[in-house]
Amino acid sequence: MKNLQFFLVVVTFFLPGHLPAQKDSIRLFCPLEEAVVVPPPKNAIKYDPPDLCIVLTSLPDSIVKSVANARVTNVEIDEEGKYGIVIFSKINNKDYYFWYTGLNKTIVSKNTLIKAGQAIGYIEPGGRVEMLMYQFETQLDPSKYLDCKNVLKNE
Repeated sequence: MKNLQFFLVVVTFFLPGHLPAQKDSIRLFCPLEEAVVVPPPKNAIKYDPPDLCIVLTSLPDSIVKSVANARVTNVEIDEEGKYGIVIFSKINNKDYYFWYTGLNKTIVSKNTLIKAGQAIGYIEPGGRVEMLMYQFETQLDPSKYLDCKNVLKNE
């Protein structure tokens, strides 16, 4: 009987407090050293929910880094001559994809294995890099997971 009571106490008090902590336990490396978050444009009428992306800019820093240990799955160039990079990472046995856009130059190619904090490309000083995050096919807000110490909110 005492074992059953002990088990119920552990399940009731210990597990509920630890399960939510596991959900948000991932921390991602910041793509820019001294970044400023660019706020989305303000529309008078909002039809769609905003994209869950983060747009960063930095005057002194132009090196864009990987947010996690990953493999480059795609590198492409858009009609404006800017590059987009998609990387895949398995974190806590879950599949995550990170899509960077707005790069002026890349230094990685498809299937390159990269480490968190490793340079993947460049933006011009004051340029903008946009990052989207997906857990498999579900879009997530990357600002909740980025470990950016010097990020300033530009409002």
